[in-house]
Amino acid sequence: MEAHEYRTLFEFESSYWWYRSLHAVIVQTLLSLGLDKDATLLDAGCGTGQNLVNIQEQVTEKACGFDLAGEAAPFWAERGLRRICRASINEIPFAKSSFDAVVSVDVLECDAVSEQKAVSELCRVVKPRGYILLVVPAYDWLMTPEHHKAVHASRRYSRAKLAELLKQWPLEIVRMTHVFASLLPLVAGYRLGLRYFRGHSDGEPRSELRPMHPLLNSSFIGIMSLERRLLRLMDLPFGSSIMAVARKV
Repeated sequence: MEAHEYRTLFEFESSYWWYRSLHAVIVQTLLSLGLDKDATLLDAGCGTGQNLVNIQEQVTEKACGFDLAGEAAPFWAERGLRRICRASINEIPFAKSSFDAVVSVDVLECDAVSEQKAVSELCRVVKPRGYILLVVPAYDWLMTPEHHKAVHASRRYSRAKLAELLKQWPLEIVRMTHVFASLLPLVAGYRLGLRYFRGHSDGEPRSELRPMHPLLNSSFIGIMSLERRLLRLMDLPFGSSIMAVARKV
């Protein structure tokens, strides 16, 4: 990401509806896997660390993380994170079969990431019968130039594309679902509006994260709370993100 975006991420992660909702889905999914309280877990590409904080508090205290960006590192101390380091997902600095589960959220699409190397490394460091949980953005048509330039991302995915990537390694896909189905029309309308009606900016690129009225933010969190209940029962056929859970065989 652009350097200034890490401050934006830090300020939004704990309150903005999109992050609050996605992090809740991740925690819910990890808990559904039946991981022990002392399970070892890695957050690969953890950014400024709010997802890792949630996992340590609600899933397992033996969770650690890493991110390549030096701009993210100063925020780790502010979140009280100690089990964390700088590293690349293309070369994860942990031994083979180190973790019961590995989580990686919105990392595979980044320009600096090699999809092949990243998935190979995630597969290497997870234990046999351990889990890999991935979240990636869906639909190429939701890409907007300035936002994706600001976050240094140039790929979005379909379920078929993600499944094809995972099947190259000894991984059994146990779940694949879209997320944010209930708010896809709003997300799509906003993104398409930016693409076709927003003027070109000559300044440094900025992500789409903007302050939102608290009532609207709370309403979106409430809608996603209902969707989260649905996700306990079924996989969703559409949505602006895709979540995959794979088990190493």
